[in-house]
Amino acid sequence: MPDANRLLIRLKQPAAHKRAMVEIAFLSFLFVAVLLGAVLGFIGHYSRAHLRFPPEDLGLGEPLDTLTRDDYQFEKHVVGAKWDDAGYWDALSNRNLIYYVVSGAGAPLLFGFVFWEARAAIVGKVCAGLDVLGLASPFC
Repeated sequence: MPDANRLLIRLKQPAAHKRAMVEIAFLSFLFVAVLLGAVLGFIGHYSRAHLRFPPEDLGLGEPLDTLTRDDYQFEKHVVGAKWDDAGYWDALSNRNLIYYVVSGAGAPLLFGFVFWEARAAIVGKVCAGLDVLGLASPFC
């Protein structure tokens, strides 16, 4: 009977190995998405600070600022974002930079946790998409 148990364990190992490889592939793709999100967050912070034409904060006072802005109350009161004296997004504020980078990196991380159960299907779709693009991943 011990030989039958060894054979059964040996037969189960490839499935466990395949599941572990899918998890490693999913976490690797998620890591790349988080890094890409952080870079896009940095680009978003830079573009909001330097490429926006009209100033966001006109300095009219609280009732008029609420009416003239695109509802930045969350950024102003919850995040504590800062604008410079001219009313533009403050490029030198670390809080503003962290807000954008954490938002960009946190979105893929949140989706990764939400869709953890569907990781095998997601890895399959990502690998199929990479094949269409002509890219080869060591995890596919």
